[in-house]
Amino acid sequence: MANKADMNLMLAWLLRAKQTSRRGFTLIELLVAIVVGSLIVGTMLYLVVEMLRINRREEILTQTQQDMRRAIDYITRDAGEAVHIYSTPAAVTGQLNGFPNGGEVPVLAFWRLDPLDPTNAGVRAFFNTTCSSAFSGTKLNECNTLRLRQGYYTLVIYAQQQNAGNDIWGGKSRIVRYELPKYTAAGLANLTITPGYAEPTGSVNTFANWTKGTGATPRNLSVLTDFVDNTDPNEATTGLCPTGYLQTPANANNFYACVLQNTTRIDNDSGLTVGSNQTLIVFLRGNTATESSALGSFSQAGRLPTLKSEVLIRGVIDKQPGL
Repeated sequence: MANKADMNLMLAWLLRAKQTSRRGFTLIELLVAIVVGSLIVGTMLYLVVEMLRINRREEILTQTQQDMRRAIDYITRDAGEAVHIYSTPAAVTGQLNGFPNGGEVPVLAFWRLDPLDPTNAGVRAFFNTTCSSAFSGTKLNECNTLRLRQGYYTLVIYAQQQNAGNDIWGGKSRIVRYELPKYTAAGLANLTITPGYAEPTGSVNTFANWTKGTGATPRNLSVLTDFVDNTDPNEATTGLCPTGYLQTPANANNFYACVLQNTTRIDNDSGLTVGSNQTLIVFLRGNTATESSALGSFSQAGRLPTLKSEVLIRGVIDKQPGL
């Protein structure tokens, strides 16, 4: 009988143990598990989002570095073909009707000789005819000059324009390129001069003392690059150019040019005023900061070092060999 009673007690204990093992989690245990799980998931999501933002900022930094390098290379190659560079761009920009009128700040202005495009159908037709059979009077002289020169002079201006924050541009500012060619692609065949253009090689209207022609000059603008830095008020804005150079604009430290002054001299043998090679130094600094707050704030390291390029213009107008 004792053995039977012991077996009943053991069986009852096993049943109670089995029931106890089937018991679920308590409310406190569930709450603790939820809190711990939320912390882990939230931390992982934060790390993923932050990594994506850092990756995007690095992409912008790399792209800005490449854009600034391409921009300064383009400007220096363009200016290298100049025949005359203005030490004060305001000498010509103040005469233009379509520029500047959108907040652009002129930085560099020069004249360059643009060659005729042989792939242009109007150019091909133009050179397949005789000037005297197609034109007369003033246009006949223009035709003969164009056939001999194989190009025409174009006024080129580089300027900086602030980004408004509500447009398609994401950086602080951008570089724009303005040009006033003698002929447009459509007007070349009939030698129709661009409104406001005036030939800068006359006896009175020269490169140095150019005055615009009749008509309103068009607003021929194209954007060269974005994400250009603004002028830093905490840094020096004057005295940034070497001795003998003039800084334009005079109060900028992010995108400016240094133009060599006194580019003419008196020849000792002939006593004539002759031209000398003109040197130009261009400075450009980008900034990866954007108007969007989704990417977070950039550190000071996001501002790129200032790029510098020195140009010796290739123009031969008013120059003598060996000078």
